[in-house]
Amino acid sequence: MKPANTAARHWAAVEENSLLWGIQALVWVYRLFGRWVFRLVLRPVVSYYFLASRLAREASRDYLRHLVRFYPELGIGSGLWQSYRHFLSFGETLLDKIVVWTGNITPEQVDFPNRQLLLDLIEQKRGAMLLSGHIGNLEICQAIATMRGHIHLNILVHTKHAEKFNRLLGSRGSATIQLIQVTELSPAIAITLQEKIERGEFLVMVGDRVPVQGGRTVSASFLGEDAEFPQGPYLLASLLRCPVYTLFCFPVNGRFKIHLEHFAESIRIPRGEPKRQDMLKTLARQYTERLEAYCRIAPLQWFNFYPYWSKTAAGDADRIAAEDN
Repeated sequence: MKPANTAARHWAAVEENSLLWGIQALVWVYRLFGRWVFRLVLRPVVSYYFLASRLAREASRDYLRHLVRFYPELGIGSGLWQSYRHFLSFGETLLDKIVVWTGNITPEQVDFPNRQLLLDLIEQKRGAMLLSGHIGNLEICQAIATMRGHIHLNILVHTKHAEKFNRLLGSRGSATIQLIQVTELSPAIAITLQEKIERGEFLVMVGDRVPVQGGRTVSASFLGEDAEFPQGPYLLASLLRCPVYTLFCFPVNGRFKIHLEHFAESIRIPRGEPKRQDMLKTLARQYTERLEAYCRIAPLQWFNFYPYWSKTAAGDADRIAAEDN
């Protein structure tokens, strides 16, 4: 049996954006005809992806099964119809991305109840790490980047997927947002990030996907079962000695709501074992508790379409591969 973390089954090898050909067409549909026609065209594109990608479909249903067991009061199912709705929600984020990167969203469309936390950091010229995840649409950061104080966001990405998508949209970039591809934390990158923090800029990292290279992960309970989470955000925060906040954004009743919460004023990871592992486990669990809470609020907004849980990932991947053969 192949392990779940082999390169062939790593999330980075799963073509989450395998429908790039469709996305390019949808961009033009949106630009020429607007939102409603876009939605009409979107459904067959998502339907094709749903039918063609067995791995993603099974991963969606596995997530929904965990959600059903962990939050039975939601009354949400885990069948094919609910999984299809999950895919449609993902498709809607493509529209949101296009809306954001074509400049058709304003801060007035965004609810940001804890905005003052960010404004205080800007006033103090303090940089911080913003720990996010694959819930909703992180691109809405573009809207908060236009706030008073000219927030500078440095989004750390593991692969070129995001950069390819931005180029696909024809974006020429932003004066306040920079994508930084980081597959491995080298001393040079660490120095660059430290300089950004000292200038009062913000680093944005996701905490719900394991690294592309290396095995620096920590196990934590998520929706009732252990899964692997990256150590990187906590190790980097410890190295930079900066405050950490969680940042999530997803649509609610036709508007976007940004959830910003204080996570840690400062993280210090002990050098010696087992204290080091204990601290990492505590931080990862603190993060997954936030993740669980937002999955409850927006159950169809968590988008990790690959085998996620440690006990099911290997078996599901091998079973799906066998069926495909």
